[in-house]
Amino acid sequence: MARKNPAPGAEEGLPDWFATFADLMTLLMTFFVLLFSMATLDPVKIADLAASMEKNMTASRRPKVKIKTQSQIHKEVKQVIQKMQMQEMAEVSHSPKGTTITIDSRFAFTSGQAILRADIFPFLDSIIPIMTDRGNKFPIAVEGHTDNEPTTGAIATRFPTNWELSGARAASVVRYCMSKGVPGGKMRAVGFADRVPYGTSWRQTRLGVTEEMVRAGNTTEELRSANRRVEITFLAVG
Repeated sequence: MARKNPAPGAEEGLPDWFATFADLMTLLMTFFVLLFSMATLDPVKIADLAASMEKNMTASRRPKVKIKTQSQIHKEVKQVIQKMQMQEMAEVSHSPKGTTITIDSRFAFTSGQAILRADIFPFLDSIIPIMTDRGNKFPIAVEGHTDNEPTTGAIATRFPTNWELSGARAASVVRYCMSKGVPGGKMRAVGFADRVPYGTSWRQTRLGVTEEMVRAGNTTEELRSANRRVEITFLAVG
């Protein structure tokens, strides 16, 4: 088909719709320039974003921590006791309360005192790695226990009752563990005086130990000696 010649006097150029299109592009560009001019870049937020991204990248490269179970902790403590030949002075047990290390107070403290004896340091040092293990997520309770004989003489001046004595002994163990790197927020010191005789079950403790139970648990020197103890428990509850 032959090309039509333009009408006389008409000039060739862009089609009419292109003018509208150009106006639209100009308006859009003006709109985005306005948005950009209104936006403010907060250097603090940018720094926080960069730090967060770096933290996430570091965490993704860090090896995953395997969470320990009560059974694993019980096994590790038992191995330590056997390795150090501490069977006569320490034992480990398991209950719904958690995994408990029971330490004879004769090994840990001088009679009537709350200052740790040097003899116990190697044993505590050997279980510190179990306490600080990143896989051990259980809180740790250190409990002081006594027999039912009241404090007397010079001892009573500092410790008027067995409550003060048992609490001070528990606190001494906590302070030592903290000095070796155990987080303080993970630990608690509790004094029970004579209220929980040796061998009392977790269920009996929760229901309430009666005076009759306390007297029955202190009828002989052997029983009273067993009651004078410190317990370190990796708590499964509470």
